[in-house]
Amino acid sequence: MTDTTIELSVLESRSGRSGFAENVNPELYRLLSALNLDREYVRGDGTVLFDASGRRYLDFAGAYGALPFGHGPTPIWQAINDVRCSGEPIFVQPSVLTAAGELADRLGRIAPHGLTRTTFVNSGTEATEVALKIARSHTGRLGVLTTGNSFHGKTLGALSATGSVKYQAGFGAPVEGFDHIEFGDSGALDAALSAAPGHYAVFLVEPIQGEGGVVCPPDGYLRRVREICDRHGVLMALDEVQTGLGRTGRMFASEHEGVVPDILTVAKALGGGIVPVGAVLCAPKLVDESFALRHTSTFAGNALAARVGIAVIDELTRDDGAVVTNAAVLGRQLSKDLNALAEKYPSVVTGVRGRGLLLGIELTADVNFVGRQSLLGSIAQQHNLTAVICSYLLDVEGIRVAPTLFGNRVIRIEPPLTVSAVQCSRLIAALDRALGYAAMGDMDGLFGHLLGRPTVGTPPSLAALRPGRIPDIAVRRTDRRFAFIAHPLNLEFFAAFDPALDVFHHGERQDLLERFAASTSELDPASFVIGSGRVVGGGDAKAHGDLIGLPYTSEQLLHLPTEQALRVVGGAVELAISRGATVVGLGGYSSVITGNGLGLGARSRPITTGNTFTAAASLRAVRRVCRERGIDVAQARVTILGAAGAIGRTIGKQLAGEVGSIALVGRRGESTVVAPKLWAAAQEMVASATGGSGTGNLAVAAHEMNGDMDDLIKSRHLEFFTDPVAAVQDSLIVIAATSAPHALIDPTDLMEGAIVCDVAQPPNIGRDVRGERPDVTVFDGGIVRVPSGSDFGLTYGLAPGLTYACMAETMLIALSGEFDLRSIGTTLDGDSVERLGELADVHGFALAEATRWREGSQ
Repeated sequence: MTDTTIELSVLESRSGRSGFAENVNPELYRLLSALNLDREYVRGDGTVLFDASGRRYLDFAGAYGALPFGHGPTPIWQAINDVRCSGEPIFVQPSVLTAAGELADRLGRIAPHGLTRTTFVNSGTEATEVALKIARSHTGRLGVLTTGNSFHGKTLGALSATGSVKYQAGFGAPVEGFDHIEFGDSGALDAALSAAPGHYAVFLVEPIQGEGGVVCPPDGYLRRVREICDRHGVLMALDEVQTGLGRTGRMFASEHEGVVPDILTVAKALGGGIVPVGAVLCAPKLVDESFALRHTSTFAGNALAARVGIAVIDELTRDDGAVVTNAAVLGRQLSKDLNALAEKYPSVVTGVRGRGLLLGIELTADVNFVGRQSLLGSIAQQHNLTAVICSYLLDVEGIRVAPTLFGNRVIRIEPPLTVSAVQCSRLIAALDRALGYAAMGDMDGLFGHLLGRPTVGTPPSLAALRPGRIPDIAVRRTDRRFAFIAHPLNLEFFAAFDPALDVFHHGERQDLLERFAASTSELDPASFVIGSGRVVGGGDAKAHGDLIGLPYTSEQLLHLPTEQALRVVGGAVELAISRGATVVGLGGYSSVITGNGLGLGARSRPITTGNTFTAAASLRAVRRVCRERGIDVAQARVTILGAAGAIGRTIGKQLAGEVGSIALVGRRGESTVVAPKLWAAAQEMVASATGGSGTGNLAVAAHEMNGDMDDLIKSRHLEFFTDPVAAVQDSLIVIAATSAPHALIDPTDLMEGAIVCDVAQPPNIGRDVRGERPDVTVFDGGIVRVPSGSDFGLTYGLAPGLTYACMAETMLIALSGEFDLRSIGTTLDGDSVERLGELADVHGFALAEATRWREGSQ
């Protein structure tokens, strides 16, 4: 008979993974998978975890402080086994709970003096709820005062006490009666209580803000809080859910200042890493019948949880509290070693905080920290460098750490209290390597593991850092403000953004970009700051602009669901406005996927698509090249790819009076050969030709035929195509302005001697034209040179000094303050085309000679 044990184990593991990914938390699974954090741990032993392959991991995340003795501690399992062997009943509410009474007695002996009344709970957040109920019941007041950036749990009352709007959003929190002041500011507490006498029941505070980023208050803060609360007759509650039971090197963190609160909450460590259990301790006088007979729980205080809690206290107090002493001693050494790393990598590490074995290492949010334009700088600005370091440490070094919940820039160092000095040294050595890669902006070192690349070894010397223009420059008081949203048009553009990406081949870049996109969420939007620059216009006008990036190529953006696409671009607009922009340009496909900005609704107020000046610049480029080539425009046939779009439509209207004929290319209609939008665009072009004084053959024919569309079609002054190849074969002038994310025309498709204005990004015309068709002139119509004296030296696919016309429009609107010139929707105003052209001359924007890049001109 075949042994199927392994096969069944594998099947169960696969079933569990898919079950979690599909039915438990698919959103979290996506985020974990993006950074290779989606480990399945099959066994734990002390400070070590094992995955299914047998690989070992040091656990320095420690379940947020819930693992005082690591995974599977023998004394705790022994207590559980004793309950099983004795047959002690576990759930016998209501009755005399003997085990709960014993645990309450043990807690009272180790707690701050006088906190002998105990109410048991099942979690930290439930402990907060009970603390609030005790305070309100005793005082008869409903007001609750807590601090900003605090964390007290995620049930509604605890969430209302929590000082994070981001995590309260959508849940109706905070409910009425909750207020927040700055953590560590005792003066703010005194002022708040003085301003509302008789209103507040309790001030709830953490000795150290764990999830807020391991933030310690100033020395003496808790003593001042105690004195202020006493003076105002307000209860003081300490949330020691994370700091209590040895975590900071004392049994309770309040002991460091000798403070006795009125109410104290504990949980996490009280369950010994196996059973969820918590308790609320207070002075007996605070609890009477009004609370005690109304607050009950089915599970709280059960015998199993109580026996575990007793075993935990036994271990914490064994050998004169040796475990707690270990936390104090190793905590001091770890803090010293982490501070040494901060001194070694000052550009990456901005702070080390905490006490005992609750430590945090804060990483930079400075986009400039690498010293040049870099993807890592943008990741840091997003507060995501911590996630990158955590991913590296787990996947490469086999060490598990995690960011704090609110303080995304802080890596939590919170191992079991039983961690060894050797294990701490291993963490420091691994962090040294990770921070070294970060300081260098070394993408291979930090991200290669995600792509299956071999570990690169020791980080290169800091002396080898390649300096360059810092990406983000300071804003001056007199600067006007704008922002521009951009994304890599394709993977080649993605590589141009950061030279450190050169080590990755095409498939690896695609994988990396997809991982970046997958790691975004509502709480961590996709948009990021690439850098900034300053544009100096005429009349001493100056404008400072941010370049905001999106981690998607053109094709990826087109495939986003509509709701997600609008959320992604909307988030980028909000980021731009939060940084001070008064006008925001939609670059690349951020315009396409939002319906030329209209899909953003109220958020479209500061937006411009840049289409108007793109049309204006393209028109100037076409006219210039036609003059240089001696082309008789009045006789020439013009084909417009994307003629129904905003840019193609506008260029067609402007050229209609000058050219011989126009061929419009667009999608086929559902019920007619010509789509309604394409027909409407043709009508506008004919009206322009008829109403003006143009001398081109189309204008002459339009006058003779009184603008009759059918007659113009029969005479071939006006043609419609759905096939771009057929449309360009007899055209001397081609305007390419579609939103297709790939080339539509090959060199062999073009007429001899044709000129092609390729406005599209990515280009609609293949880049190999020069080699195959030297007779053809292909140029980028929407490229302009920024004014001299400007400093917009960011790399995004163009030579220094050049920018896209859509971005130039954003700059021009900012410089001039003429916000009515913004381009929204598909209908562009002809007068705005002319006005933006005038402003370009005033402020020193010019057509770039490099628009003819495919002939080799620079």
